Amino acid sequence: MSSSVTLLALASALTGAPGDAPLRLLTPEGVDIVADEQVFLLFAAMNGAGYAEESARQGPPLLAPVYHPVRNEVREAIRKAKEQGAVEALKRLFQENPGEIEDYLAAALASDDKGLSPGAQKLRPKLVPALEKFREEVELAKVFDVLAEKQREHAKDLKVRIEKRYAEAAAQLGLPAVRCPLSLTVVPNPLDSHDSIRLVRQGDRRILVVGPANGAPENAALLFALRPVFEEAVKKSYANAKNFKTSWEGMKTVRKIAAAYPDGESYLTEALAQAAAYRVALKLENRLPKDADEDFIDAQAKDGQRWARGALRVLDARDPKAPLADDLSKIIAKVIP
Repeated sequence: MSSSVTLLALASALTGAPGDAPLRLLTPEGVDIVADEQVFLLFAAMNGAGYAEESARQGPPLLAPVYHPVRNEVREAIRKAKEQGAVEALKRLFQENPGEIEDYLAAALASDDKGLSPGAQKLRPKLVPALEKFREEVELAKVFDVLAEKQREHAKDLKVRIEKRYAEAAAQLGLPAVRCPLSLTVVPNPLDSHDSIRLVRQGDRRILVVGPANGAPENAALLFALRPVFEEAVKKSYANAKNFKTSWEGMKTVRKIAAAYPDGESYLTEALAQAAAYRVALKLENRLPKDADEDFIDAQAKDGQRWARGALRVLDARDPKAPLADDLSKIIAKVIP
């Protein structure tokens, strides 16, 4: 192997090369996990241009960021690259076009402008050729072999953790299985902050780009499966949810809540899905409800979800052996949010 390889070769290796196991994994529940080359390129460029957001940090007094090993190696390799013209060009592009990272992701992943936000549409004609130039010109040394293997192991580990979440959710809800929507793709991204969860919409397709933390990525993937489960159950039971319906009359006057939820049914669906995902995490992490429930309720309230306590009461009153919709209908009629 030559002493240096192009980022194109590296990214191709990460997504699977002929003769190697491709880095595309599918869980039994239908969660599609893909290492996307464009996501890798975008965040490699962002890190090279100075992107340093990180939720994992050392202890005080320094509180220095703790990057994933793959991110560390990419940052170092780009710093040492002989050809810096493409990096500088992308740095200028980022500086001259301030915008949400989700818009940059949408622009990088799209094959055309259809369905893109105005911000992503504006970025796409500038970003795509700049990333192509970056891929062709920037060379990475020495990290070629280890990065591909580390990325594979990272994706495999995420797959195992997601499978555990889905299996535990099915057991707690008394369902044969919890299935992921076919529209969802999960993209592991060790080049971003550990706890980052970024959602990209492409028509009916949803791309969940997740950082390398334990907990947040699998929780986000589970929520996509739980929402349809509870949406169906709430549709059948909301007519009897007198206390929740009364509470919604006050909730819908809050601008943040009204902007995110069209009606009380959708608000209750989200409350139950979040509560169920939390209960799954609690069991797998061997935490006790009495020690964690109030923290969860407070965190949900900060995000605009004020029915977390009521949702936990509903789930705690459930009979796992009873049909979910029928059981919820009886419980929701009595619970106070």
